[in-house]
Amino acid sequence: MKKRLFWGVLVSVVLGCARAQAIAPSDFAPKFKVDLDEELPPIVELREQFRPAPVYDRKYKYYWRIGNKFDKEFAQTIRRYGTRDRRLKWEGEDELYAMIKNMDPKMYPYIGPYLHTVPGIPEKILNMPGIKETKNKFPTRIAPQVADIENIEMLSPVFYFLLMPEAWSENADHEEIQVPQKLPEPINKYRLKLLDDIASIIRPEDFAPGAVVKGRVEKNLRTINPTEKSLLTSPDIEAFVGTLDELNEFGDNLMVELKLVEAGHLLEAWEKANDKGPGLAGIKDLVNPCARLVQKVRLAGLENEFKVIVSKQGFNEKEWAYTCEKTIKAYRVLNMTQMEARGVKLYKQNVFEDTLNSYEYKYGELIAATMQSVVEMYSAPLEDVLEVKKNYKAIEDSLRKSHQRIGAQTIYLK
Repeated sequence: MKKRLFWGVLVSVVLGCARAQAIAPSDFAPKFKVDLDEELPPIVELREQFRPAPVYDRKYKYYWRIGNKFDKEFAQTIRRYGTRDRRLKWEGEDELYAMIKNMDPKMYPYIGPYLHTVPGIPEKILNMPGIKETKNKFPTRIAPQVADIENIEMLSPVFYFLLMPEAWSENADHEEIQVPQKLPEPINKYRLKLLDDIASIIRPEDFAPGAVVKGRVEKNLRTINPTEKSLLTSPDIEAFVGTLDELNEFGDNLMVELKLVEAGHLLEAWEKANDKGPGLAGIKDLVNPCARLVQKVRLAGLENEFKVIVSKQGFNEKEWAYTCEKTIKAYRVLNMTQMEARGVKLYKQNVFEDTLNSYEYKYGELIAATMQSVVEMYSAPLEDVLEVKKNYKAIEDSLRKSHQRIGAQTIYLK
């Protein structure tokens, strides 16, 4: 009896630990929050902190200033370099192995031949079932777009991935299936007295066609001090669109773009070191393009130039970021396909929990973070969506002109 009780408790503890480690996309929602009031370290400190370590320490800076002191350990390292038989394990080897193991095996014929040509690939990867058989083999399944090219067999293995039919978006079946929706039967019938009571408070003629709109005047005015939670108005959107042409000129400047790229890399490195980001390069920028642009501008020391542009429409940088973010997310919602909407719903419901928890290493977390990024990209209240719909053409024309970018920041990927 005691032994049975012991095993029961042990199993309960193990299952409890397993449940505690279960992955859900919603776990990563806080990782996508951007705090525009957060103090960022100076860019000089970040450059020093995340400066790449030298691959090899030469022990001197210039060959004409080597010094006059003999370093015995350094001399032995130089003498033995390149003579060892044992292969050194390189950084990222385990990640590559786990990534390939989690791939669909039908992709192996398109990456395997190339892996066999790369020096230093570990044997455990080259001997994987499905990879081992692809050595010096040309893929048999070829995309119709390239099937008629003469001597295609001479293509370098580096480009074999282009032969995979699934690599071409036009080969994918994007046909949307109309799901019949059955309206639920009303549980309660209307009570006439209730309708009479409502009519006595709210006159039906005030809502008849042609009635003069009373109240909601704020929808026709700019929002004073917009915040993260305030609702959009049409004048807000018009003012935001009015900043885009100058901001895109600002971002098209090569020196500005290089500074923003450097600031973005350092910002992501700092967030990763402090566990503030989702762990995927560029994904937070795609979810929150406007707030991230403001952060990069501040970090790169371009804040004054940015303020001059947005202040012409009455914004400071934070107010512009909030207005831009809400406009872009509502714009994405209006462009959603039925399949995208269905995917967002499934991610929110954590339908893929079993699949996520079956992945090895850390890829379950990375995929869950990617799922949550899709949810965050299409997160917008109905009121904002309706206001953006009224101004859709102006937004669409401006974004098409800038190739879906705002100040060198990509805001939408299809």
